[in-house]
Amino acid sequence: MPSVIAMMERREARARNVLDGAEERLRAAEEQAVEARQRWEFARIGREELMDELAAAGAQAAQAPANTGAADDGPQVTGSETGVPSRRAREGYDERPSQWHEGLDRQVLCGMYRQIFETVVAAGGLVDVATIADALGQGREKLAVERVRHRAYALHAKGWLEREKGLFRPAAGPAGDPAGDRASAGARRRSGG
Repeated sequence: MPSVIAMMERREARARNVLDGAEERLRAAEEQAVEARQRWEFARIGREELMDELAAAGAQAAQAPANTGAADDGPQVTGSETGVPSRRAREGYDERPSQWHEGLDRQVLCGMYRQIFETVVAAGGLVDVATIADALGQGREKLAVERVRHRAYALHAKGWLEREKGLFRPAAGPAGDPAGDRASAGARRRSGG
């Protein structure tokens, strides 16, 4: 009888190993599916933004002859008549931030861009993107953090924020601080000087 019990225990151990391996592969496949879904979502959003920019550029090009005083060749098509909504008109999209310059305040920032900027200013120092997303009520899920990261990088590119090893702080000028060494160094770095 002991040999039958030992055989059954070995069979059970092998079956348990097969089950553990299958569960591990399932977990890995689920993680890969989540990452693939996020990559797809980012690619879709990027394509939509590119299409919006191209449509806006086409609408501006169509309006250019009317603005230069060209002869009236017929009815001019405006951006709203093209049937293609611009990104600014679409719900859920904020207007991209303007390049910061002296005299420009945070009131020109729209929607989430302003919220991100004000959250970084309120932090009073270097802050990571996950903390910003959490403070905005977005949570720390990867997709929400990436949305905030995208906008924080846009604010950095336009001179509103400074970035240091993946952490953000307000640039000296937009935060209302006197323009000091930190701001001039950041401006030189952005301009390639």
